[in-house]
Amino acid sequence: MKTRPQDQSRFLRRDIPSRLEEVDAVCLEVRAFITANGMAADSFAVELIAREFLNNAVLHGNQNQAGKKASLSLRLGRRWMRLQITDEGVGYDWREARRTVADPAATSGRGLAIGALYADRISFNQCGNQITLWFDNNATAKRYQHGKLHT
Repeated sequence: MKTRPQDQSRFLRRDIPSRLEEVDAVCLEVRAFITANGMAADSFAVELIAREFLNNAVLHGNQNQAGKKASLSLRLGRRWMRLQITDEGVGYDWREARRTVADPAATSGRGLAIGALYADRISFNQCGNQITLWFDNNATAKRYQHGKLHT
């Protein structure tokens, strides 16, 4: 069976040291990448989610240990965008986190709620140090009208 080569113009991968100051540059690159691929309407949501989960990977997963890496991969398909964030930490109990309702007044603990608001599907690896979010290309842009989120 012959496999097609991956279209590198539709795939972005970055590994960063676990320092918060590294997150911003990657997120700006995510925005530019999505916009350059004709999907500017989706750039806010994907950049926001990338920032939220990269911050979590650095702060919680890797515990600010600069010797550890956080990874982002973004694949733009015809129908779906897939964003994946991975850290080198031990993971966390994502099953319990999904059962917990986030306190809207809290300063942390709202990442999954934000992810669920924008992504069409969310999954984790077994140990909880990798999150994958899918965005339906046909549905995501329709959520925005005049800069407002419509669910």
